Amino acid sequence: MKFFLLVGLGGGIGSIARAGLSLLLSGTGWATVTVNLVGAFVIGFFAKYAETFSDPSSVKAFWMIGICGGFTTFSAFGIELFQSLENGKWGLGVCYAAVNLFGTLLFIFAGFRVGAWSATG
Repeated sequence: MKFFLLVGLGGGIGSIARAGLSLLLSGTGWATVTVNLVGAFVIGFFAKYAETFSDPSSVKAFWMIGICGGFTTFSAFGIELFQSLENGKWGLGVCYAAVNLFGTLLFIFAGFRVGAWSATG
């Protein structure tokens, strides 16, 4: 139960932080890239820093899943890709990156098509 409370609390904070940063940088075109880069740094930091704690699952729940998850899911993608590459699984990493990039575009296109079809029919 503690795990889910930490994730929820962190997620709320991360979402509020993302909204605030988006408002602050609105109209500049830099909000999303800033969120992604800051989130990547934070998740990288806490992935390593959590190793020093006696209960790393609490740190990961609050900071990595909660705050970074609410702030950006791109940070989760980044850490998973980094871990694949760091472990020498280059083929898996490249495939993972490609599926995320092209799969996302394909599913956005599909969502647009279904949305357009639903609106007319």
